[in-house]
Amino acid sequence: MKYKPWNSGETIREKDYSKRIIFSSDDFREPGHLLQVVTIPPRTRQRLHFHREQTEVFYVVEGEAVISINERDYRARPDDAFICSAGDRHSLWNQSDKDFKVVVFKINKPDQDDTDWLDDEES
Repeated sequence: MKYKPWNSGETIREKDYSKRIIFSSDDFREPGHLLQVVTIPPRTRQRLHFHREQTEVFYVVEGEAVISINERDYRARPDDAFICSAGDRHSLWNQSDKDFKVVVFKINKPDQDDTDWLDDEES
């Protein structure tokens, strides 16, 4: 059993989102897992990307945003859940004035970065 208090975890800031690592791959018995909370700031569009090997499970905890998966848009609200399989092109767009927060569970995550960013423009 492992426990982490609500305010623990390393926060990493990128140009269009931040992520707080709750459980890293080292915390799991099985290889290739990670649990994090991703925050998309107000009026920010995350760059379109995909993962070559990993699957991501999203669970929305706060705010509203548009999640685009394979060119289909979904209005994401608290308690909504999504699965992005390896190869699914996806991005998040927070059009509101409040943070959008989503719990992301990564499955089959390789040791090296397997994210391919398809554009580098901020919106």
